[in-house]
Amino acid sequence: MNVKIISPNDAKELSVYLEKMNTQSRSHVGFCGEQHEEIYDTLMNDFSDLALQVSFAVAYDQSDIVGAIGLDVDLDGGYADIWGPFVTDENPDVAQALWNKLMLNIPEKVKSCSFFINQNNTFAKEFALQNNAQYSGADQVLNITRMTFANESITTSASIDKVFYDSFAGLHNEVFPKTYYNADSILNRLNHNHHLLVISENESKIKGYVYIEANPEHGEGNIEYVAVSPEFRGQGIGKELIIAALEKLFSYPGIDEITICVSAENTAAINLYKSVGFTVKYVLDSYDLSVNN
Repeated sequence: MNVKIISPNDAKELSVYLEKMNTQSRSHVGFCGEQHEEIYDTLMNDFSDLALQVSFAVAYDQSDIVGAIGLDVDLDGGYADIWGPFVTDENPDVAQALWNKLMLNIPEKVKSCSFFINQNNTFAKEFALQNNAQYSGADQVLNITRMTFANESITTSASIDKVFYDSFAGLHNEVFPKTYYNADSILNRLNHNHHLLVISENESKIKGYVYIEANPEHGEGNIEYVAVSPEFRGQGIGKELIIAALEKLFSYPGIDEITICVSAENTAAINLYKSVGFTVKYVLDSYDLSVNN
């Protein structure tokens, strides 16, 4: 084998390789996607603040891809999510060479990187530890399909109005102080596929909210955030918001599956999702790594 580590030659070819690897639990990582059309769309339109040629390193054996690793960089946040390492024959030398190539171009602004690795992917977990990443916990990814969703139609939620922006921002920043989307980011993302649903208490205050993203082109939707104000917990509002989210997402004819990612320690939330029909799809182990220190 004569392996070259270079930037990707072709994004479509790369997306097909990533699909092949990420549909196997032993080489699966979180948030990469499992359909090459979706992966390609992400690579071209919603992946990293850096150019694809800088964000990915690919291993070629002649003209065949035998490995890849990528960084989904958020320059403002100073962090990056890691796609990979994906290595066809689980060769640790190829994985390390890919990582070394990628680290040559990592911006100074990036101070931390995170791996999200399927619990069955022992190769990637060992790689993360060997490169000084620290285990930081586990998340369960749950899903529900159109076929298994029993529409209960109990919701009194509505799309957010501007009068609730401050109330939403206060609750979101309290419940999720360190997360990938702050309150302003969510409000700026709202469009015909991204929805913020709330249940109000009065003319300016909300009891809770759910933020969802529909991806009908690829047959899926995601519940990104759910939060209920502490004073209104235990009243069934969380379940009502989840059902509202499912109704909204399944109103798109092309969506057949909805997923959500929850800390494995949050048993109350997991049981709540299971109560409306969600089941565990897979478990992700997280590893964090400090860089540029």
